[in-house]
Amino acid sequence: MTHTHAEHKDIYLFGFPIAHSGAPSLHNLVFESIGSPCTYKLWSTSAVTQAVLDELRSASSGGAAVTMPLKAEIMKYLDEISPEGYATGACNTVVPVEVNGHRKLVGTNTDFLGVRNSLLAALGTQHPGVSVGTTATYAPGQASGMVIGGGATTRSAVHALYTLGMNPIFLANRDAAEVADTIAHFDSRSDPANPNRLRLIHLTSVEQVEGHLGPNATDRLPGIAMVVGAIPAIAPKSFEERMVYTIATHIFTLPFQPGNATGDLPIPSPRIFLDMAYKPRLTPLLKIAAALGWQDVGGVQAMIEQGLAQQRMWKMGSSSVAVASDESILDAETCRKARVFVENMTDIVPTEPEVDRAKTSV
Repeated sequence: MTHTHAEHKDIYLFGFPIAHSGAPSLHNLVFESIGSPCTYKLWSTSAVTQAVLDELRSASSGGAAVTMPLKAEIMKYLDEISPEGYATGACNTVVPVEVNGHRKLVGTNTDFLGVRNSLLAALGTQHPGVSVGTTATYAPGQASGMVIGGGATTRSAVHALYTLGMNPIFLANRDAAEVADTIAHFDSRSDPANPNRLRLIHLTSVEQVEGHLGPNATDRLPGIAMVVGAIPAIAPKSFEERMVYTIATHIFTLPFQPGNATGDLPIPSPRIFLDMAYKPRLTPLLKIAAALGWQDVGGVQAMIEQGLAQQRMWKMGSSSVAVASDESILDAETCRKARVFVENMTDIVPTEPEVDRAKTSV
C-alpha cells in the first residue's frame, strides 16, 4: 500500500546510542522534498520494550529503522522476515505491508543494499552504455569478492557480493573467531545441494593469497573484482591488525584473472574498493586502494543508498529488493539533494546526555 501525501506517519529509529545519528536530517529532507508529511524521529532504547512494540503496531506508524543493539532482537517480534533479513541475520528496516486488508510488519535488511547499490553505481560510471541493472550478476566462476572484517556489517557485505554473483568470497579480519562465526552463519543458511553455494575463505597470510589467486597457483580461483572494507578506520597496532592491512595491500596489487564464464555484469576496470567506514571520509584503506589503481568508493555512498532504499520501501509499502532499488519511485531531484546533503554532512555532537528509554518510564 503506497503512503499518500495526506497521511502523516511517524517513522522511528530504534537503538542506543543514536543521538549522534544524521538519519533524521536525511530522511526528513526526503519527506519534505516529495511532499510527504511523514516524520522521522529518534527513539533511544537499548531493548525492544512493550512501548516500542506498541508504537510499531499503532496506526500512526509508517515503519521503522533499527540499529544496534536491536538488529537481531527485533526480528522475533515481527510478522515476517524477508529473505535478505534471514540471510544476514539482521533487520535494520521494518516495513508495514498491507495484505488482503491486514497490516503486517516485515523486517528486512537494507544495509546489504547500501553495499550492493553503491557498488553497482560505481560500476555504472565505468560502463555508462552497459546495463548494470539490479538483477544483473556475474556468472558462477567469473569473479570472486572480498570483505575485510568479521562483524554484522561483514555479513551484509558478503550477502551483497554474493547476490552480485561473486563466489568465492574471501575474508580477512584480525579476529579469527568472528570469521568462524560468519562462515558458520552462512553455512547454516545455504543449501548444500546448490552447485553455486556460497564459499567463504578466511585469508590469514600472503602465502595463502598466492595459493588461491597468484599467477603460479595450481588451482587458481577467479580474480577478485570488488572488495568491501568493514573495519574501523584506525591505524593497525597488533600483529593480526597489521596482517589484515598486509593481505589487503597484496590483494590490491594482484593482476585480475577472471574465470571462464561470462555473466550480465562487466568486470570493473579499475576494480572497485568500497570502505564502509567514513570517519575520516578518506580512510587509510581507501588511500592504499586508490594509490594502487583501484576505484575508491567512500562509505557515505553506502549510507545514501541504504537510506534511499528504505524510503522507497516505506513509500510503496513493500519490502522487496526490486522496489528498494527502483529509481523511478523517488524523483531524480530528491535523490540528488539527498546525496549532496549526506556528502556534505558534518558530525552531529549531542549537547545533552542521551537517555535510554528502556531504562526509564519515558
